Amino acid sequence: MLTGHGTRGDAVPAPGMGRNMETTTHFAVHTGDRCAAMEVAGAALRRTGHRVETTGGTITATTGSRFLTILLGALVHPSRQFRRYELSTVVTGTSTTITLRHAGHGTAVAGGEIGALRRRSSWQQVDAALERALRSAGVLVARSERIGS
Repeated sequence: MLTGHGTRGDAVPAPGMGRNMETTTHFAVHTGDRCAAMEVAGAALRRTGHRVETTGGTITATTGSRFLTILLGALVHPSRQFRRYELSTVVTGTSTTITLRHAGHGTAVAGGEIGALRRRSSWQQVDAALERALRSAGVLVARSERIGS
């Protein structure tokens, strides 16, 4: 849903849409357990139905069909709606942070408000599943969330 134009003629997202919907979650984990934490995170994503690819400290998790989501928008079944997340690690001194963020924003608004609500719900489910998995594995130190990243 778009509401007018920005200063450069760009469409401006309506309240609750666009950038405000984007959320990044940071999970602080024990540095000595960062590899185990990423394995736990990958397993949690697989359990939630995501295809998981791992490349050098980064996990990309994908589910659904990009084609169907673009073609049908809100008409595509929620389980087939395209979603992609990225987890990356940053080691600074004695602390390690795993960052969960959306990746592949191109189909983010497919389906209008219905698609956005589904996307937000899916984000909350993935975020909670990762936190539970990291906490139960005993590697989670802290969690923080940032909106608009």
